[in-house]
Amino acid sequence: MLPERIDVDRTLPDEGAIRHALEEFAVREVGPNAAVTRLHRVFYPVFRVTITYEDQRRLPWGASSERVPILLDGLWANNHGSLQQYRDGVTELEPVSTVGYDFGRGREGLGRTVLLDFQVTNDRAASLVPNRLADVRESDRFDESDSTTESFRNRLFETLDLPTDLDPAAVESVADVTRCYLPFWVAEVERPDERDLIGVVREQAEARDGSASHGWLASFVREDTSRLATYAHASIQQWVNVSESAVRADGTDRTTAGGSARPESATTESRSADSSSSPPSTAASSSGPIQPEGVDLEAGTLVDPSPDRSFADVGGMADLESRFRRSVIGPVERPAEYEAYGLDPVSGVLLYGPPGCGKTYIAGAVAGELEYAFLEASPADLASKYMGKPAENVQELFEIARANRPCVLFLDEIDALAGARENDSSTSERQMVNQLLTELENVGDELLVLAATNLIDDVDDAILRTGRFDERIEVPPPDAAARREILDIHLEGRPLATDLDLESLVDASAGYASSDLEYVAAEAARRALRAGDRISTSHLSDALADTDSSVPDWGGAAIGGGKTITQPDGVDLNARSLVTADVNRSFDDVGGMDGLKSRLRETVIEPLEHADRYAEYGLSTTNGVVLHGPPGCGKTYVAGALAGELEYAFLDVSPADLTSKWMGKPAQNVADLFEIARANAPIVCFLDEIDAIAAGRSGSGSGSGSGGTQNQSQRQMVNQLLAELESLPADVVVLAATNLLTDVDDAVVRSGRFDERLEVGPPDAAARREILAVHLADRPVADGIEWTTVVEHTAGYAASDLALLADNAARRAMSAGDRVRERHLLEAIAETASSIDGWGRGVDQVREESGRTRGRGRRQQSRAAWYD
Repeated sequence: MLPERIDVDRTLPDEGAIRHALEEFAVREVGPNAAVTRLHRVFYPVFRVTITYEDQRRLPWGASSERVPILLDGLWANNHGSLQQYRDGVTELEPVSTVGYDFGRGREGLGRTVLLDFQVTNDRAASLVPNRLADVRESDRFDESDSTTESFRNRLFETLDLPTDLDPAAVESVADVTRCYLPFWVAEVERPDERDLIGVVREQAEARDGSASHGWLASFVREDTSRLATYAHASIQQWVNVSESAVRADGTDRTTAGGSARPESATTESRSADSSSSPPSTAASSSGPIQPEGVDLEAGTLVDPSPDRSFADVGGMADLESRFRRSVIGPVERPAEYEAYGLDPVSGVLLYGPPGCGKTYIAGAVAGELEYAFLEASPADLASKYMGKPAENVQELFEIARANRPCVLFLDEIDALAGARENDSSTSERQMVNQLLTELENVGDELLVLAATNLIDDVDDAILRTGRFDERIEVPPPDAAARREILDIHLEGRPLATDLDLESLVDASAGYASSDLEYVAAEAARRALRAGDRISTSHLSDALADTDSSVPDWGGAAIGGGKTITQPDGVDLNARSLVTADVNRSFDDVGGMDGLKSRLRETVIEPLEHADRYAEYGLSTTNGVVLHGPPGCGKTYVAGALAGELEYAFLDVSPADLTSKWMGKPAQNVADLFEIARANAPIVCFLDEIDAIAAGRSGSGSGSGSGGTQNQSQRQMVNQLLAELESLPADVVVLAATNLLTDVDDAVVRSGRFDERLEVGPPDAAARREILAVHLADRPVADGIEWTTVVEHTAGYAASDLALLADNAARRAMSAGDRVRERHLLEAIAETASSIDGWGRGVDQVREESGRTRGRGRRQQSRAAWYD
């Protein structure tokens, strides 16, 4: 929604006076047929960033601390230099109400007033000046010649109008970041036989005699006349067709009045000599990721066109940041300076170090600092069961990266993508490594490849050689300064004791990963909350004492939710990544499903809670349950809720956690899985997609049709699973989930292993109402909704469909600036088809009914239209 009040540096003359003065100028300077066809009051967003620095020359008896305000472009469109002329006016800001301005809501086109929106966070703005000054300091340190250093320094000081006596090394801090707006009148003057003119004024005298000095904004609008619409506040963009070059204030396209589609700036406005008015260079930043033709990988799911992250968001690690700025960022931002010394920009950087220390986050911060698109790919994005497809995926990945340049391509877990090639590696794996080597040889301009690995020795030697990853940067566990900053970041905004002392905690946490410290802060907050107190030193110390480092030897014990998570010796699977020690949900959080919950209480919970009574009657506990039914209906959620009801730990595993290319490794992973379960008992072990782990073996009965012939490694894995299920202790409860029970090996689901087989079907009407209530609970919902009607139209919807429906309805309400109403829900139903429509009737029958499904959607849309 639009802010109710904004801070401005001045108020503008009224529209009538400005229009009259502009028309006088147009007739006098252009001709009697000239006319002012568009006039918008534009609020341009700026950051007022105040920095403090030490000035040794001010006073004869010592240094003094000085403050200087700097204006930064809130659109982040590189207009910083042009904005410095308004610096004196923002020392005292004037709050104004946005009520009463015509923003054009409720009709097509821009209104008479346009509020442009900030494109970056305050933290991003606060980091720009210190980072640029740090670059100057780095240049001073590493350049033998002063010419390039002085050139870079002069450009920076001239652009930001910094005091000449400011020493980059003497900058103390950013004292303040304030958001404010500069109001302008932006006018278009139509010329019958020539291109239209764009003029920008703030005073009536400027409009009358053409003496204004706002040519940078006139050029900015002229270069792309859709910019006012593109950068307009999100709450008014819905009324604007951004694809059109310009729209009149009354909503009509200006080209229909005989105007040109490309106006030039008015003669009253001098062209800005500052090239900073050009738009950002990232092709994807204004229109979303670019999808190359013929590429199957989806750019939209892999590419972040404008990563909102910088080194200001990375806690500590000053040495690491300095190396990145010197080796990676500097050559990209100042190529001429480095070319003078024969240094080319780095095209490949390998990050290595223990898990949880921020390699992925740092890669995103590099992209944010460079203002590059960020393309992140993991082994799962590139793997395929088809011969040759992984190599093709690698080729397509680099095609996407090149199409979205400038771009940072981040290859996570490169040891899994390009592990050391051995004689027993498959042809497809060798093809993928070879394709990656080829691509890395031909990276090209404006493409930076970063890769990450926990174990650098596991990466193929050819990948590591010079010319592919010339920079190898270790990302170790955070140092003392970094640990202090990380704790500050994760404690910010939480209630802290006034005598909080972090120094002892910083010393005691040596060797902890960033993720460990994040957990310690959260756990201390939980402990303080339970005690009804502010977070104190003792809360943090106790949380740290109960938390083992996840990277003492890049493994070992860990902690979660106030309970120790044990990593058994000799087990490769990471217990911390699989086990949730404290499950924060119960059956109360499960909408509907009363019959299922009742059955689980009867067969699992009560025998465990009243073991002696059940033993008296000769009844054993049930520690094996199969949940089956269509996807998206809550099997995983119910399994976690069961763990919460029992106050057990929860071990959630999927086929991807157990499978491996190495013979015998899947079976070993199954054994390791149950070692972890026994070490962390009492526990609920949830095997998701068990049909993929233990598919029906050829000739084994009903499952054989879907499973087909298993290879030796798969048979070993199933046999190991059968053996583990035969010897479960009473405090290890195993739940498995499958969409189709007939796809699971008969030996796995027989009595003695999974005694209970419970169907989790689509939610009934009561459950659907409850699920919708859960997903709409924290959203503004209007009174008077006829829930019976809404629920009736969702028959056959999965729980996940209802969650999506709630999101879609909320988006519609937000776009309308309204509370969620019945019409928003019905419109969302019309566009949200059931993902399980026709479940259980066979694939062919589902296909036959797809047309009827679409027809039902049209009928629902027709019903919803009555609410428009």
